[in-house]
Amino acid sequence: MYITNEGHTYYRGSEQCHTRAPFLILIDGENMNELYGIVRKVALQQCGQFMMGVARIGGKTIILSGTYGADGLAIHDNKLDYKFAVKYGAKRIPDELYQKWANGGGWNSAGSEAEDMRKWARENFHKKEK
Repeated sequence: MYITNEGHTYYRGSEQCHTRAPFLILIDGENMNELYGIVRKVALQQCGQFMMGVARIGGKTIILSGTYGADGLAIHDNKLDYKFAVKYGAKRIPDELYQKWANGGGWNSAGSEAEDMRKWARENFHKKEK
């Protein structure tokens, strides 16, 4: 999910694209009630009906799709486990925000927690670039 208005959406022919901008990626924690977030600059482009892109975390390339990098869900991937991501800046999502996400009603997208997630990500990760 993009956390600022830095980027913009445009079309290349009939394909929708979004320029690189700070993007919140969610990663599954060790148990079902833990969620981690990390922000990287990401550009998304349309691939069929999906918006897809890549992020680099600790030298690894992670494929992302839609909101939060996994179509509204947290990434659960052997290539990006939360311990690895924490070494490169990921932070644990507060329990209250996790509950909003888990019960937000999102389906292949963000739910009612979206603005709270953006606010948390901006407060914890976003720095003005010089």
